[in-house]
Amino acid sequence: MKALSRNSTAGQDVPATLPRRHATRLRHYWRSHGWACHDNIDLDLLRWGLIEEIADGALASHFLVTALGRDALGEAVVRNRRARSRHAEVAESVARHLAGLGRLVFTELSIHTVEHTAEGRWSLCKPDVFSLTRSLRPDHLAPQVHEIKVRRSDLLGELRSQKTRRYRELAGEVFFVLAEGIAEPEEIPADYGVVVWRESGGYTLARSAPRHAYTIETRHWMAMARARPFMAEDDSLQLSF
Repeated sequence: MKALSRNSTAGQDVPATLPRRHATRLRHYWRSHGWACHDNIDLDLLRWGLIEEIADGALASHFLVTALGRDALGEAVVRNRRARSRHAEVAESVARHLAGLGRLVFTELSIHTVEHTAEGRWSLCKPDVFSLTRSLRPDHLAPQVHEIKVRRSDLLGELRSQKTRRYRELAGEVFFVLAEGIAEPEEIPADYGVVVWRESGGYTLARSAPRHAYTIETRHWMAMARARPFMAEDDSLQLSF
């Protein structure tokens, strides 16, 4: 078994942020024996020097992750952790604000909703922040969903999948809370409100959310009964948006 020759310019063309499919493939080779896919993604990883092909007369060729590839994986882990940290920071701040307004807030809610399809199939719905008014009248609950996005790729992926349609069943208003710079409010469909989060300057309401009909049924209440409501501390920040 021997390693094939490497590109002498390995590492010079590696993008600052690996495309998602390339990072996924690289993680696959790190976790497995690296059986080769032999497609354009492999060609890119070879050209960048992140993997090397191993020749074996008895087995099909496979790939090993190089030192450059391990460094790229480590940097991806750090970026992902940083993004999750920012996401958690924004979600908590939004939850604190809504709780400060006297709303009942959930940040760990998981509800099965019925997608609006011909099959009427069930889908799991996990809004980042769900809240409603503390009221005994169903028409005064004013449920809201705030979906947090700190990376443009995540935002575009969610818009393409139309996952937020699931929130229509239980929320009268749905907002996207966007980290500053990842998108312009005009890029978000008119069915959603937009809040812009600035790391150094708090929040700004860029567009109000139109109000839609909603239906909160027994299964929704049972999901909220199983979940733990968000508890704000007495010194929670009073953000204005």
